[in-house]
Amino acid sequence: MRVVALAAAVSLVALTACSHSQDQNGNANSMVADDSLMANNMMADDGDLGALTDNDAAALPTDAATFIKTAGASDLYEIKSSQLALDKSKDKDVRDFAQMMITDHTKTTQGVKDAAKKANLTVSPPELSADQQQKMSDLQPLSGADFDKAYLDQQLPAHQQALDMMQNYVANGDTPALQDAAKTAIPIIQKHIARLQELTQK
Repeated sequence: MRVVALAAAVSLVALTACSHSQDQNGNANSMVADDSLMANNMMADDGDLGALTDNDAAALPTDAATFIKTAGASDLYEIKSSQLALDKSKDKDVRDFAQMMITDHTKTTQGVKDAAKKANLTVSPPELSADQQQKMSDLQPLSGADFDKAYLDQQLPAHQQALDMMQNYVANGDTPALQDAAKTAIPIIQKHIARLQELTQK
């Protein structure tokens, strides 16, 4: 009987050890899987971060030619979308804002042109980016309150991007005359953002 009991006890110990070993292996495998998943997620995040960095670099130029092109497109979009607002909107506040956009962004466009001339740089006529063209297309079929909301919703991120671009060029731009033009544009854009925040919170 003692021999049988001893054998049973040994078997139980062995079974427990084996089970524990399997749990450890299972946990180890789980940890490896978790580590692999974490690594993959980090790689994916790094890829996303890289893409964002590339987009930011494109939107935040430091060379004169790209700055002129990007600033010109930004102003052109503000002017054209605001001209559309004057045609479509019946809201006085929206119309007043749109008129301010046309007036102020015409001035900032001229400021960049004058700065470029001072720096002996050639300025080509501005063109809308593909994204800006799409935004204009999105506005075209709308009317009334739907137009007003879409127009204002577009304006806030567009102005924030413009502000980031101007502030970055003031800090990192390669042409002093254009840096001065960007510096002049910053408080104008900040005024627009403040008004947009008021309008979108109505």
